[in-house]
Amino acid sequence: MTSSEAPRLRFGPCPGPGRLITIDGLDGSGKTTLAASLRDHLTAAGVPVLTTRFPTTRMRESSYFRLLRDQGRTDLVDPLAFEVAYMVDRIQHCRTVIGPALRSGRTVITDRYALSSIGTLLLRLPEMRKTVLDALFSDLWFVDLCRHLIQPDVSFVLWTRAETGAERLRSRPGEADAGFDPIEYEELQQMLLRVAAVNDMVPIDSSVPPADVVTACRAHLDALRQPARQRERA
Repeated sequence: MTSSEAPRLRFGPCPGPGRLITIDGLDGSGKTTLAASLRDHLTAAGVPVLTTRFPTTRMRESSYFRLLRDQGRTDLVDPLAFEVAYMVDRIQHCRTVIGPALRSGRTVITDRYALSSIGTLLLRLPEMRKTVLDALFSDLWFVDLCRHLIQPDVSFVLWTRAETGAERLRSRPGEADAGFDPIEYEELQQMLLRVAAVNDMVPIDSSVPPADVVTACRAHLDALRQPARQRERA
């Protein structure tokens, strides 16, 4: 697969003067840590901020998500149905939470966004990979439905060394015995970076200390503080 084969994702327009910052990456890449650090950085600068995450709490508490995430029961959950449900979760959250916050002038930081299903389950559930990758790279419904999501002002894609990701995952409660293949981790990570290159997302090395990750993001954050302009569909 080459970067030219990666999909161009076209989102809907921002509904208000607020700014949308999205963070994607595999499990263990440091997304949640960066979201909290960016929130603190912007709040200290007087910027009103809302942080949120995908999948939402509602989806995380659904029976099919628990069957997959906690039990790995791909035999009981249809992968295509799950991927469609994941997109519905994104669209609904944009409509009911992210959109209103942007209209009120707040900056929204999301822990995962359009590529969230790749980072959440693909690494852990190889049985789902064909369906998820088909949805992203060849099935037109995924690309088409992205137009119902909101165009980010900046999208960060975190990448880290496989051993760093593994160490972070295994340090989490309940995940010490999580299966992990560093070769697969790196393959999926490279795929995300190819998508990022096609879609003008910003790759960030998150294997360095958290303060250095924030520093790498600052130029992009400072640009967002310029006067808002009319944002069209990508």
